[in-house]
Formats: sequence, structure tokens, C-alpha cells
Amino acid sequence: MKQFRAYTWATLLLWLAGPAMVLAEEPRGEEPNGRTETRRSRENTERLSILEEEIEKMKLNRATKKYESYGGLGPAASGVYHVDEGLSWGGYGEIKFRDYRSDVKTDEADVHRFILYAGYRFNDWIVLNSEIEYEHAGFVTDSVRECANSTCSSSSTKSINESEVFIEFAYLDFKFAPWFQVAAGLQLVPMGITNYMHEPTTFYTVERPQTESNLIPSTWRDIGILVHGEPLEGLLRYKVGVLTGMRGSKFSSSSWIRGGRTKGSEVRSEDLAYVAAVDVFPLEGLMVGGSYYYGGSGQDEIQQVNLFSRLDFDNLGITDPILKADAQREFKAGRQERARIQMAEAHLRYQTGPFHFQTLFARGWMDEDAARAINATTGSNVGVVAEGGYIEVGYDLLSFFDTDQRLMAIVRNEYLNTQMETVRRYAGGTEDINDAIAANSGGLFEVATNSEAGVISSSRAGAELYGIQGVADRSLDRRIMTYGLAYFPHPNVALKADYESWDSKTNLNADIEEKNSSNNKIDRFNLAVTFIF
Repeated sequence: MKQFRAYTWATLLLWLAGPAMVLAEEPRGEEPNGRTETRRSRENTERLSILEEEIEKMKLNRATKKYESYGGLGPAASGVYHVDEGLSWGGYGEIKFRDYRSDVKTDEADVHRFILYAGYRFNDWIVLNSEIEYEHAGFVTDSVRECANSTCSSSSTKSINESEVFIEFAYLDFKFAPWFQVAAGLQLVPMGITNYMHEPTTFYTVERPQTESNLIPSTWRDIGILVHGEPLEGLLRYKVGVLTGMRGSKFSSSSWIRGGRTKGSEVRSEDLAYVAAVDVFPLEGLMVGGSYYYGGSGQDEIQQVNLFSRLDFDNLGITDPILKADAQREFKAGRQERARIQMAEAHLRYQTGPFHFQTLFARGWMDEDAARAINATTGSNVGVVAEGGYIEVGYDLLSFFDTDQRLMAIVRNEYLNTQMETVRRYAGGTEDINDAIAANSGGLFEVATNSEAGVISSSRAGAELYGIQGVADRSLDRRIMTYGLAYFPHPNVALKADYESWDSKTNLNADIEEKNSSNNKIDRFNLAVTFIF
């Protein structure tokens, strides 16, 4: 009972004395509690007001995000150029289905690309822009066997799910003036239309034009510096720069220089490249432009091919193995082939109301000595000259209705020849002369095979004309007609369907072309779900 009373009195005293103790501990000169609470309430109200303003600003920015091309980039890739500061996100995707109109080729479905853009604006003149690319939905490579008529063989093995994860571009862009900007890092090569603006809602077919895939090897990027800008804003745009060169040791007959893309990964940089591009906009909706590329592709991987490349060191009289090895090394180092390639293209694009028109012509070339050296290295008959072009016309079928949606009907006529000219061997030509010299040199020079001389003969019986070896493969002289529809329920979403009619100049199995997988005459039906964000 006494303990209970003591506890009760202690509680009562604490209740009475507590406020006094708190007031006694307050610093002198502070406001009374009432004023303090009023001030704190006012501060909290101000904080809430600021927070609400920021939230509204975020909502507004999200609702008004610009999807507008900057400097020729796709609308989503340009996002960072349209924010005041801080982080910017975006991306695009392409999911495809392809039905080959033949039993000898396997139909395909693929998450072809899923792309994430990440950009950061440091201030009003420094921008970081990057693209992270996921291709073919994963990381693992596997293989299957393609079987025809219930017959399988080891030679019918095909790799599938050849997935890629790459940094497509990553560069810092310094804007000193609208007419003078400097971009440094891994960046897109300004050639053609599609290489820069390759987001799937910016073109109307399922696949990019073959000319801008296998001649201009979209998506083509290299490490370097580009100077760019708009001296006449809205009327003229230019880009000039120096980049790392390609790898000629990876070139091929069917896709020309495409395999030589380095993609910014541990790039061999012994040979550089130079590029210049210009676009003019004389009328609203009209773009006319062109570009030129010049660059080495040897990268100390390709040796010159001529009489001296046949020198036999075993017959030079050098007996010391160390001296012999040193002589061979010095000789090889002095005979590196630069393998310079050149490419030029011109293009025009006109869009007004429901009407779309686009055309492009491209031509690439190298000198014959470079092609010989590349052929001897790769074993492939790489074209001395490659050429391609297309004309494309489209019309919005929903323009007759009161709707913001679009249904583009598209027709494209295209040709591509990656062996317009090739290294050939003629009777009494350079190779025959060198062989005659070697045969009578007393062993100083070796007689070379065709492939060692950079002349790649056809593996098909009867394909060589009039005894001339190294002639072009006419199946690589391709003609593609594309008929398609692209439905846009939203400006950033496109559902596509098209039919590609393929033909080539070869007469090989012309009567049963749908049974021949190597003659580029098999038609295709394509579907795609595409989007940007």
C-alpha cells in the first residue's frame, strides 16, 4: 500500500514538473511554444508545397517528353538533348517473325533487339549519350540441325541464339555553339539514313534496307571524334570526323565490309578512317544529303600480295636460324597492306502529309592490290567494287479518316551487288607473269596458288567464264521487292507486315529456285511488333 502511494505521488510530481523542466532547458531568447509551433507548421506547409511542385513538374515532364530527332538521331535516342538537366531514359524494341517461302530454310521468330538509352545532361553544353543493345534475347549460343526431307547431316548444323550485348554508342557531346559541337567516344558513323536513325518506328518495313545493312553496315559505330553542328539552323547539318578503321581480315563476299566492324571492343587502331556528311533541308519535309568515308582496314593483319610476297627465305643462304627469323620478321613488318576502302552515298527523303518518298544510292570500292591482299587473308572473294540502292514510296491509308492513327502502305524496289567487280586472273596477266618469273628464279621465289595470289575461284562447276578465274558470284547480284503495311496505333508503336520478293542474276537451279537456299531467290513473309519509349 505504501509502495503504491509513493508511486502515485511520484507520477503526479513528474506530471506537474515536466513542462517546467522542459521550459527551463530552452535557450534564452527562443520563441514561446505557440509561436514555435506556428513557425514549424508554416515551414512544413512550405516543404509540402515545394514537394507538390516537384511532383507536378515530374508529371509535366513525363507528359511532354519530346520524341524529336536531334542531329539525325532517332527520336528516342535524342531524349537527353531535350531535357534541362539530369538523367534521361529511353529505348526501343523489335520482335519479329519470318516465314521463308521454301522448305529448305527454317522459319524464325526472334526478339531481335531490345535497346536501352541512358543519357545525362551535366549542364547546358555538356551531354553524355549512350545506347545499350541486347540482341536475340539472351547470352547463350546453341546449335540445331536443319533437316530437309527427313535427312540430317553434320553439315546441316546451324548456330542459333547468337546473342549479343553491346554498347552501341557512348559519347560525350560538347556544344560550344549550335554550329560547332564536338562529340568524343564510341559513336555512330554518319553514313546514309538508317545508320543514324535506325529506330523501328522511323522506317516502315520489318527489315532495314539491304543496302543499309550489307553495304553500309548498319548499325556501324567506331571510336573517335566527330565535329558536327547546324551553321544554318534547320537548313544545313554537317558532320566530319576521324574514327578507328575497320578490320579487312573479317570482310566477306556476301556482306562486303560488314564483318569488319569493330564495335568498340578492344579495337585494333593501326589504321584510322575519315568521314564527312552533310544534309540540307531546302523545303519542309525534304532532306537531301550525302556522305563519304575513307579508311584503312589492314590493322597489321594483312600482307601485301605481289612477286616479293613469294620470296623463299629457305633459299636466301641465311643459315643462322636467329638471323633468318629476324629477316623474315623485318620483311613482314615492311610489307603491311593498309587495305584502304572508300564509300560514297547520296540520299533523299521527302515526307509531307500522308506521302512518303525515300531513295538512296551507295557505292564502295578499294584498289585491286588491297582486294588481292584481303582475299589472300580471308579466302573470300571480296568485291573490288560493291554497289546498291533503293527507291521507296509510301502512303498513309488512314489519312482519309479523322484519326491520329496511321496505316502506311509501302513499296520498296532495291538492288545490291557486293561483287560488282572482283580480282580476276586472265591468261597472260599479272599472276601468269609472276609465276613465270618464280619458276625461273632458281628457287628464290615460289610459284603461288590462286588463293595465295588473292584470286578466289568459284567452287561451283562451270561458274568461271571463258577460263577467267575469280569472277563474281551472280547470286550476290540481288534484287528485292518489298510490299508492306505498317500500322501505328500510337506514334511510338508500329505493327508491321511485309512480303519480300527476292531474285538474283544467277541461273543456278533457276527452275527450282525455291529448293536452293544459296541462290538468293527465296521469298520471305515478315511480321514485327516494334516500339520506342
